[in-house]
Amino acid sequence: MHRQGAVLLEEGYLSNASRWHRLTLDGLASTRDGLTPRARLLIWPDLSTDVRAALAGLPHEGLIEIVWQNSRGHITSLTVDETEYAALPAVLAEARAVMVLSGYEDERAPLMAGVLPDPDGVLRARWLP
Repeated sequence: MHRQGAVLLEEGYLSNASRWHRLTLDGLASTRDGLTPRARLLIWPDLSTDVRAALAGLPHEGLIEIVWQNSRGHITSLTVDETEYAALPAVLAEARAVMVLSGYEDERAPLMAGVLPDPDGVLRARWLP
């Protein structure tokens, strides 16, 4: 089950560091103002509110990134492999929505990708796909 009218924005501001934002029409301007210039921007589907189904659908093995929103609305992520799956129900006990992504870059397919230009409108960033 997905909530209507929202998507997730992954703001990659350093090579292996990112922040997550839930985008809605009402909050778009305030989110835009807080983004880092030259950030790599990836758009993902909204989080699923069916946390149990997401956990039940984990792959049998491999690296995953699990993204979740807690009861206070904060979105965070954690990269784990199958040896850590058993701990996820406790970690996600207060999660109200979740998304599971492959931990392997070549298996990830965002809905859209882009780069944020500098404040003067010039694009000076170079990100590899």
